[in-house]
Amino acid sequence: MDRTVHSELIQFARTLASTVEAGEAFGSGQVELCCAIRSTYYALFHLLSRQCADLFAGQDPDLRSNPAWLQAYRGLNHGTVRNRCVNSKYISKFPSEIRRFAEWFVRLQAARHSADYDPSVKFGKRAVMTAIEDAASSMAEFETVSEKDRRAFAVYVTAPLPR
Repeated sequence: MDRTVHSELIQFARTLASTVEAGEAFGSGQVELCCAIRSTYYALFHLLSRQCADLFAGQDPDLRSNPAWLQAYRGLNHGTVRNRCVNSKYISKFPSEIRRFAEWFVRLQAARHSADYDPSVKFGKRAVMTAIEDAASSMAEFETVSEKDRRAFAVYVTAPLPR
């Protein structure tokens, strides 16, 4: 199996969430659940970053410029991606797998912001475990979409929109 940043982050999120006892979900287990939410969001972000880099600069390290690949990988802006994912005028034109990925990106970014900036937020273990698995499923579906559509999405989330 190809071990990538996004797959490692999903596994880390699963591990963190699984350490929380059911009764701890609204108590001492909050640190682990918040970290699991963060890791799940970043799994989606790193998957999209890798897709952009591979589609723009190439997958094969021997046939690409590694600085260009890294520039494409690091070129995503969290806020821009979110705004594009909620722009129904454009996002509705993509296949359902990409739209589902975009929905999870937005949901998990909001949850990550809550985990990071709202000390009163409380996550339930079951909800976090479900979010992890649904996000992982949306990532797997995203990767099955044609290269043409994934490339179009990569351009959509990184380049200025037409006027």
